[in-house]
Amino acid sequence: MRQWASLLFLAGMVAAAQQTLPAPTFRAGTKLVQVDVVVRDKNGPAAGLTKQDFTLLDNGKPQEIAVFSVRSSSFKSAETSGRPAVSLPPGAVSNRLNRDGEVPATTTVILVDQKNTQRTDQAYAIQRIVKFIEKRRKRDRIGIYTFGRDGMQSVQELTDDPDLLRRAANSLKPQAQSYADGAGMTGRAAEEFGIQALTQRVTDTKHALEAIARHFASAPGRKNLIWVTASFPLIIVLPDRVVDFTPDMEEAARALNNANLALYAVDARGLIGALSTAIPTADTPGTKQPPLIQMMRAGVPAGPSGIDTMNKLAGLTGGDVYFNTNGIEDSIQTAVEDAELTYTVGFYSAPESKENASKDRDVHKLKVKVARAGASVRYRENYSASIAPADATDRPTLDQLLRDSLDATQLGLFAETAPDQAHPGSYHVRLSVDLHNLKLDRQDASWVGALDVSFFVEGSKAARTITERIQIPEDQLAASLEKPIVVETSIALEAPTGVLRIVAQDQATGAAGSLRVPLGSK
Repeated sequence: MRQWASLLFLAGMVAAAQQTLPAPTFRAGTKLVQVDVVVRDKNGPAAGLTKQDFTLLDNGKPQEIAVFSVRSSSFKSAETSGRPAVSLPPGAVSNRLNRDGEVPATTTVILVDQKNTQRTDQAYAIQRIVKFIEKRRKRDRIGIYTFGRDGMQSVQELTDDPDLLRRAANSLKPQAQSYADGAGMTGRAAEEFGIQALTQRVTDTKHALEAIARHFASAPGRKNLIWVTASFPLIIVLPDRVVDFTPDMEEAARALNNANLALYAVDARGLIGALSTAIPTADTPGTKQPPLIQMMRAGVPAGPSGIDTMNKLAGLTGGDVYFNTNGIEDSIQTAVEDAELTYTVGFYSAPESKENASKDRDVHKLKVKVARAGASVRYRENYSASIAPADATDRPTLDQLLRDSLDATQLGLFAETAPDQAHPGSYHVRLSVDLHNLKLDRQDASWVGALDVSFFVEGSKAARTITERIQIPEDQLAASLEKPIVVETSIALEAPTGVLRIVAQDQATGAAGSLRVPLGSK
């Protein structure tokens, strides 16, 4: 049974990770940087481009294109067509999204932002999302999520099932925003309260986008994240200072880029009308609108409030922005179709050393040029070049991952549970962890790494954490990568049923995988 389950685990991991890209040759001391590029001309997707049509620059320096491929959602690759589906056996749980063993043609995530959008605007946007679901193309796989007072919630995981999507869209309900409005405050106190409330919203939004990135990290190819929102201003100009949320949004964009998610912002407010200037303090209680000249000096753009933040995130991740239109469903469909034809160009970059890396030097700017007149080009604007592990403050903790409402998929997990015959009321848990995305360092004649694994029964007081040390002889690396790391334990269940939360995190990089396992029977 375990041998059969392990085979299924490996098949599922391979299926989830498989792409139409050629496998690159590993080069010690270098990093393969792959950039998905959307090219469109007046006729739509610009087909027929070759490797010679692209120029790729890293921090202004031309790079040799070592990897080039074309992905089209209009057909399935020869690698995936005809391959039998891979299904999970009863009682087994995996955090990989492609449980049918096929690479999806498109992956689109709709995130309904209830934290930053007024209730009336939510209601209108939801109506238009229902319309989009009714007329969507059958081959598009869609996931629907909400972000509001209860944090991130999955309404419907990725599927192309029209009944499931229709049911999920119709279940969406507008909700009141949860933050206080500062009523009754005046002067400086109201201003400070407003800034603190907005800062908390920005932080919550950043964490939500990072959770989405972790959740879809393993889904192959370029993914569309459609953020239906009224957003928030990127820059707040006060009489005595400027509050700039650009660093927070740049961190969120880096997480999305690492997961190959392009953000498309769709303004939930619909048709607003012509606005000559943004009002960056309009949703900040107690603040006064600053003089126009002060706003211009601070770099606040013209347009509806929040558009600057949408433009920032879309620009950094290779997406687009749609606003000032009541046809929200058409904007969503346009965003989905934007990735119909994607070119992938890749080059080898020598990473910054741990000693020389800094946050400024670590982020390299990318520029892609295409030799086709009149064509527009979209792609992510930067990548992280450092080989240094992420700073401890820049990664989620095990406790945060355990309580995250979305599963992380940077590490592939497969869990099997069965009643523990030796310990009544307990369950034997066998967790398999895919090694392919775990960072291994070469020491002497071995490859070494470390993995923290936490087990937590929802509703209990404490989690159990196990540290698994990995040491693979140098000549056995290739064979070992095809076998999962297995962690086994026994978990006590106080009630007849429960939910076991499992998280695995790479100590070196912070990359994580997580899943939920139902225990017991009703």
